[in-house]
Amino acid sequence: MTKKYLINVEPIEPGGVVLTIAELPRLVIFGKTAEDALGWAREAIAFRDSPDDDQQPPLELILGRAS
Repeated sequence: MTKKYLINVEPIEPGGVVLTIAELPRLVIFGKTAEDALGWAREAIAFRDSPDDDQQPPLELILGRAS
């Protein structure tokens, strides 16, 4: 089973991006690039969702506008 998260990436000034995740409304991630922010998002979700065993379901981040 794949866990899916709808993400929103927006540019910020003077440079960089802010990433939000619809399913995790209190999580806000900043990065220099979208790829950078996506990497931090994957780490945050993996830490948050880490089960007691080492088996984690695949993670899919879907780019879109969070409502």
